[in-house]
Amino acid sequence: MSNETGGSVGPKRVIRGSWRQYATRPEPYDPLKLENLGRSIEMQMLQMEPEPITDVHPMLGAGIYAIYYVGHHPLYEPISDGCRTPIYVGKAVHKGGRKGLTSSGEGEAPLWERIKEHRTSLEQAVDLDADEFHVRYLVAVDFFVSLAEQLMIRQFRPLWNTLVDGFGNHAPGGGRSNQRRPPWDELHPGRPWSSPDRMPTPSKQSAEQSRLLIERRWNQEEPPPSQETLTFPDILPDEL
Repeated sequence: MSNETGGSVGPKRVIRGSWRQYATRPEPYDPLKLENLGRSIEMQMLQMEPEPITDVHPMLGAGIYAIYYVGHHPLYEPISDGCRTPIYVGKAVHKGGRKGLTSSGEGEAPLWERIKEHRTSLEQAVDLDADEFHVRYLVAVDFFVSLAEQLMIRQFRPLWNTLVDGFGNHAPGGGRSNQRRPPWDELHPGRPWSSPDRMPTPSKQSAEQSRLLIERRWNQEEPPPSQETLTFPDILPDEL
């Protein structure tokens, strides 16, 4: 082959390394990345078969759980879909687990006790039936369950985590009955410790406001979820 001046031209030379400018740059998978650690626990729990919250057998250990509604309450029927969308997500850790100060925890059952506490709340609510709630749960290491909890709340935006606060509240200690009633107890009254006699100050969010927020969710009028940064549980090295 010749060029216009009659000189020969060899095959086009490929410059070594030129492919790099076209190469994709996938992010290497890091199993120790914060989100991946939490995601592994979440995925393991979601593989568990949901159980009626009234039939959870006693168990030892800490962990994560997700509660699902399976009944016909008109406010929650859109998620009564075969345990695909949780109505509430939570975790339970050993004493001191929030600060990384747990002992062996042998003989303790924080996860089971927490689920049992939620069962009692559902049984006490005048307009809910505990038999219409199922739960998935997974016993796991305290340090990582909060990561999975954050991921699930961010992903599913459970109603009782994001729109109607207070389902997971404990009865206030002595001298704190002047607190406002939780929004959840305004919407689903019945827990003795949150009755108007014991907590006379109403919530800033009325039952009607809570219903409206939930209906806006079903109508997709709610703002998109915020992308909050995942965080490790608080650890105080100098106290270990």
